[in-house]
Amino acid sequence: MIKMASLDPGLQRDLTEAKADLARHGIVILRAVETELVPAIISRVKASMASSPKSMAKIDEDQLDEYLEKLRRTSEKSTQQLRDLYVRLLAKLGGEQLGELVKELDGIEQLIKWERIAKTVEPVNERLAEKGFGPIYLAGPYDVSESLAIELDQKWPSSFDRFKALIRGAASQSTKSEEQGEGSAKAPRTKMTPRKG
Repeated sequence: MIKMASLDPGLQRDLTEAKADLARHGIVILRAVETELVPAIISRVKASMASSPKSMAKIDEDQLDEYLEKLRRTSEKSTQQLRDLYVRLLAKLGGEQLGELVKELDGIEQLIKWERIAKTVEPVNERLAEKGFGPIYLAGPYDVSESLAIELDQKWPSSFDRFKALIRGAASQSTKSEEQGEGSAKAPRTKMTPRKG
């Protein structure tokens, strides 16, 4: 197990700073998912529906309001699931179990990126297809907001790379310390030969 207290003070300080920096960027991404993703999805939904007048003609006004509300709830549920996932991942990144974290860094890196966020439209597309409407797409983070694009394309990746390098450095330092400790503990004892007298 890698313990923060067992690391040298310089690495400990750098790791603490990197963790705080990563948390700041993670929170900005989380807030964008919470507040900006659903409006972006609904905007695309309305555009898809407007581009399919034949499918629109089959829905009366009352049904249309009800259908739009279902689409909104579907997008909110999908977004909430992503938000909950990100909360769990950020909690892991902020945790003290550094040894376990080393094993999960690559998986976390794959999840906190645009490709995963773009998948939130999939349940909405299933509902659109039921009424004959075409699928929607979010081509990139700029389709949600400029702040999300800056975080995902620039700030988060560089912050995560620094954090990852420090965590792996800490793991390496901890492993060496453990090996040195075990080596000295297992030093062979010299047998004392009885004196002939």
